[in-house]
Amino acid sequence: MKKVFLLFVTSMFLLHSCSSDDNGGTTTPDPDPDGTPEPTISVQLVSNATHGQILTDGDGNSLYFFSKDQDGQSACGEAGDCISIWPLFYVEDLTLGEGLTAADFGEITREDGDKQTTYKGWPLYYFNNDNAPGDTNGDDVNNIWYVAKPDYSLMYAREQLVGLDGNNYTSDYTVGDGETSYIVDINGRTLYTFINDTKDQNNFTAADFSNNGVWPIAEITLDKIPSILDNADFGTINVYGRTQLTYKGWPLYYFGQDAARGDNKGVSFPNPGVWPIANVDTPVAPVAEAESTVKLADNNTHGKILTDSEGNSLYFFSKDQDGQSACGEAGGCIDTWPVFYQEELILDEGLSASDFGEITREDGAKQTTYKGWPLYYYMSDDAPGDTNGDDVNHVWYVAKPDYSLMYAREQLVGHDGKNYTSDYTEGDGETSYIVDINGRTLYTFANDTNGQNNFTAEDFSNNGVWPIAEITLDQIPSILDGEDFGTIDVYGRTQLTYKGWPLYYFGQDEVRGDNKGISFPAPGVWPIANVDTPTAPSN
Repeated sequence: MKKVFLLFVTSMFLLHSCSSDDNGGTTTPDPDPDGTPEPTISVQLVSNATHGQILTDGDGNSLYFFSKDQDGQSACGEAGDCISIWPLFYVEDLTLGEGLTAADFGEITREDGDKQTTYKGWPLYYFNNDNAPGDTNGDDVNNIWYVAKPDYSLMYAREQLVGLDGNNYTSDYTVGDGETSYIVDINGRTLYTFINDTKDQNNFTAADFSNNGVWPIAEITLDKIPSILDNADFGTINVYGRTQLTYKGWPLYYFGQDAARGDNKGVSFPNPGVWPIANVDTPVAPVAEAESTVKLADNNTHGKILTDSEGNSLYFFSKDQDGQSACGEAGGCIDTWPVFYQEELILDEGLSASDFGEITREDGAKQTTYKGWPLYYYMSDDAPGDTNGDDVNHVWYVAKPDYSLMYAREQLVGHDGKNYTSDYTEGDGETSYIVDINGRTLYTFANDTNGQNNFTAEDFSNNGVWPIAEITLDQIPSILDGEDFGTIDVYGRTQLTYKGWPLYYFGQDEVRGDNKGISFPAPGVWPIANVDTPTAPSN
């Protein structure tokens, strides 16, 4: 069959070269002005409606690449009638059409002794089922034959995987024999993905490219691709100023020790499957889990604490009971306790977006809040996980998600509008006291006794004036002692106690930070609760 086809090509060549004159004779091609005949084109570029520019012989018959020729040698022989169906193309002295470069062409000697022309290292073939010039019926036959084009950036190869360890591997990277299809560049260099990468994210290459010799990034400007591949699957990413090709979101690499065209040694290095080849069965790269901007970290001393994405501890400031930052430039506060702010929060599991907010500070900067408390760093924390800022001056506390109470420090301003000191006399001066996590002030009643509520009516008709504090105690700031707290039953409801004193809210504390109850009905009747509160007297 091969000899018949070659005779056909030769006869076509002769017919193309010679034509009959009016007398039945033959004529030669028109000579150049100097009398030299125009050379006959042996390979040319032809525009194809489906494939664009393709390579054909001088008569317009399409030429093809064979995926299994990745190594530059012909894998198409007499077995299975391959060479009968895909006759080789060979011209000893090539004459090229416009747009083709002689440097891209070569020749090989096949195992059967015949010679074959190559283009960019790929042996060239015809397809016997092309019936006329311009036919491209051989494209994508069995996913291994592709019409030859001058502008492929990639080719789709099919070959036995042979790892750096010398073992044969199957497509699932187990030891065994069997050909695997995969993407190579136009020069037959195998392209790999990295299992630790994520969608459009190279997690291997060092910023200084010091490891690029081991797994070089594939810097390929994509043009045309074989018809089995989909352009929509390809993209590019920026890797420290250089452009890396991606496939289905996976950054693409070469293997530095693939020394020869056709090598695919990287499939076993450092272990099989760590660097898979890329092919149409490659799944879409997973999207990286967005790194949390606020995390929950386990601390040996404090349990669960809030940190930033790097693990640096965050803090509450007692004086921010009203939800605004009291830490400014005065006394260098903001230098010691820098604000924490993230415009778009990404939260660890266990944190709720509804607990977070932001404020605009007096200095115009924004600050993230948690349960209404502005968040800060501490400059004397030297490393992630440090909590050196906890209980500094009894006003700074490491931020926790599970505080039931907080320890505030604020000017007492009574219901009568007057400022009061810690002994409930009129005057200026901040006082420390216990609030719930939402910044609501907690009070005791001077007429109560240890474990005994002497105020609340049985029908709770006066509970609107001084509501009982029904708080399930969890974590508390380090200045407080869990043993000082307890609960009592008040007509079927549970009231929190501190040092034996039942704890209450004041119904007319309208906003977080209010402490108006200290003057109602008279100063000192309803004291705030703090570490200086004496133990409640016994009945």
